[in-house]
Amino acid sequence: MKILSQSFFIKIVAILLFILLLLAGTNMFQTRLVMEKLFTEQQEKRGLSIANMLATQASNLILINNYYDLHELVKNTQQSNDDVRYAFVVGVNGELLAHSFQNHFPAELLSANIPEVPSHYQVTELSTEEGVIRDIVVPIFEGRLGTVHIGLSNKSLQAVLNSTTKKMLFYTLAAVLVGIMLTMYLTNRLTKPIRELVRVTSAITAGDFTQRAVVHSGDELGKLGLAFNSMTESLQKLVAELNQKEEAMVHLLQKVIVAQEEERKRIARELHDETGQTLTSLMMGLKCLADNCTGNSSECQIEDMRRVVKDTLGRIHSLAVELRPSILDDMGLIAALEKYIADYRQTHQIDIDFHVVQEISERILREIEIPVYRIVQEALTNIAKYSQAQNVSVIITRKSNVLELIIEDDGIGFEVDVLMNGNASNNKLGLYGMRERAILVGGTFTIESSPGLGTTIYVRIPLVER
Repeated sequence: MKILSQSFFIKIVAILLFILLLLAGTNMFQTRLVMEKLFTEQQEKRGLSIANMLATQASNLILINNYYDLHELVKNTQQSNDDVRYAFVVGVNGELLAHSFQNHFPAELLSANIPEVPSHYQVTELSTEEGVIRDIVVPIFEGRLGTVHIGLSNKSLQAVLNSTTKKMLFYTLAAVLVGIMLTMYLTNRLTKPIRELVRVTSAITAGDFTQRAVVHSGDELGKLGLAFNSMTESLQKLVAELNQKEEAMVHLLQKVIVAQEEERKRIARELHDETGQTLTSLMMGLKCLADNCTGNSSECQIEDMRRVVKDTLGRIHSLAVELRPSILDDMGLIAALEKYIADYRQTHQIDIDFHVVQEISERILREIEIPVYRIVQEALTNIAKYSQAQNVSVIITRKSNVLELIIEDDGIGFEVDVLMNGNASNNKLGLYGMRERAILVGGTFTIESSPGLGTTIYVRIPLVER
């Protein structure tokens, strides 16, 4: 029902308005019935009074057989009373003695109302073309001289009832309007604390814990508002403590990642400088030994050892680059990704489409370059290990206030919810690491994947200062 979806204010107003109209309608109906009954009784009493007066006057005329004056008496009685539709006198043997009709007398009236007891009056309602007629019969001289019939029309009664009903309707409508205004005023006062609680609840839902409900009364709703304010204060303190703990945790995590990057940089430098130089010296010594070797290569095997050292030196160099590419510090994110993707394409034989859209040519902040580089690095590593993809697309869109990164592959895909909610694994830790790096710089990280439909990673990082 539509009324159930309306506000509490409208519901209360509708209910009170319905009750008010029901009471007003019931009161009018009941009052009209009482008035109709009262008017009918008064009309019957008046009709009996007229009939008795006519019977008293007609008795003398009947005794002296003066039917002309009797006829005039009947006509004058009908003409002098507006609600008397007709009057006639019936003799003791049932013969018509006089009547007030101008033309012919309706013969059916003689038998329409015959008193069961001749010495008592009787009232009968007759349905005619003019409406309801109350036929009142009164005996003349206890019925020994006949009866007098008076027909009272219902029109005057209905006119009075209708006029009175219109007045009642007018006053009732005026009272209903006043009641509606009073109902709306009281309902507004009643629902104001509820609306205040809704306002504060909406503000809290939006994250504003400083709002408080304004309490104007000491009733149950006022006590509810005070309790709600107390709950909001406690909630605000709890949220503040959680925010402090979260900020501390984020700050600690940022320090851990910074320390991790510094350690990567140190290890990469040691691998490149110390270990690389040592292996280079070893390789040069082996070359000298190979040049002075008198036996053949199969016997000396020095050249093979030199090649092993050379390969090891290459792998150490690659590992140092992966740990901390110097090009990232020197030339920035885009150049570092181009170099990494070119090496990745050659190493894993996977077709990668790298596309960059830049609205500005200035270099990205170093605090953002490193997380984005690590996210791409981790994503491409996972693709090589697990996805079985043949084609990969990396798209970077840089605007004035945001950097967007999309990594998409056509691999086997996976169920995101199952993987993220399942047991810990290297792949899951890698996804968590990518997401945490994005969140630490104020960005968002989203994964979309389905079995057999590949995987898409969306990263969005604001470039404005935080």
